[in-house]
Amino acid sequence: MLFNLLTNALRHTPSDGSVVVVAEPDGSEVQVAVEDTGEGLTEDAQARMFERFWRADPARTGMNGGTGLGLAITHGLVQAHGGRIWAEPRSEGGARVCFTLPVAT
Repeated sequence: MLFNLLTNALRHTPSDGSVVVVAEPDGSEVQVAVEDTGEGLTEDAQARMFERFWRADPARTGMNGGTGLGLAITHGLVQAHGGRIWAEPRSEGGARVCFTLPVAT
């Protein structure tokens, strides 16, 4: 899950930008956030980015941009482990994708 989020963040961040991973406990969960300084999220991307086969840039095909399944698979894995996943634009620019997982007892 984390590998896929990092790969996407790096793909959308310029070479002089940055990608940060933050993990912190939140009650009975752990929250993980991947933040980047890339182009950010449109409202459409924020609403649809976890849909199967959806890509923000329709010009990207399997040959040069993947299948549009990575975030949908990540979404499914997070939910299968009892967590939540969401995305939001950063106020400083870029995107922030977060997920939670329950803490093991």
